[in-house]
Amino acid sequence: MKNSHLRLSILLTAILSGSFPLFADGEKTYGPYTAIAQNAEIVKDVKIAENGRIYLLLNPDFKEKEIILKNSNFYQSGYRNWFNGEKELISPAGQGKAPNEFTDWVETTANYVEYYMDGQLILHLGKTEVHAARSQ
Repeated sequence: MKNSHLRLSILLTAILSGSFPLFADGEKTYGPYTAIAQNAEIVKDVKIAENGRIYLLLNPDFKEKEIILKNSNFYQSGYRNWFNGEKELISPAGQGKAPNEFTDWVETTANYVEYYMDGQLILHLGKTEVHAARSQ
């Protein structure tokens, strides 16, 4: 019960400070993932392909910005290396991404994937079954 109160307190603080726009109807599910946090001003949508690739639909105003991804089997800790041997995977700025198209795809088997832009968390995905078990 204490965890619920703590999460509510953190959530209310984030809402009141304007830290990130939230969903009007709570956490949103994308395939096997739940969006734990999503800056809806930047990330308009997420698509999970049948092969497990995660795609982002970015607000065109932000499509030329660098995105840094981290993945882990644990909530905000124990980050794993990506295929390139690094703990952070960088989607460089200025790639000429077409506006209003799903881009920036990634494949991972991790339970959690975090996306950062300009040092701010813009999307945090967690496998729904793992996140739900953690939240109880």
